[in-house]
Amino acid sequence: MTKLYLITYKASPYFNTAIFHNYVASLYANKWISDWWHYTDNAYIVASSFDVGKLYNVIAPGMNGIQYTLIIEVDAKNSQGWLPKDAWTWLQKYKN
Repeated sequence: MTKLYLITYKASPYFNTAIFHNYVASLYANKWISDWWHYTDNAYIVASSFDVGKLYNVIAPGMNGIQYTLIIEVDAKNSQGWLPKDAWTWLQKYKN
């Protein structure tokens, strides 16, 4: 069963966001995540069939320079905010 997870973080001054972004993209290419979203700084939403512990273990190696992180399951049916239309279109896929 595919679930959505919010990955949010606070980075140290030497953190390279491009490297982390490429790392997340590689997880998609290697089928660790089935979809992903990145419309706001320091936050990703990923779709995965893994539980949160296994997902953390997959993502952690790419988090060099991150001081704090939170990975938490997201319920797309219970969401509200102010985002670009494309972000809401992406979330709509997971409301069922």
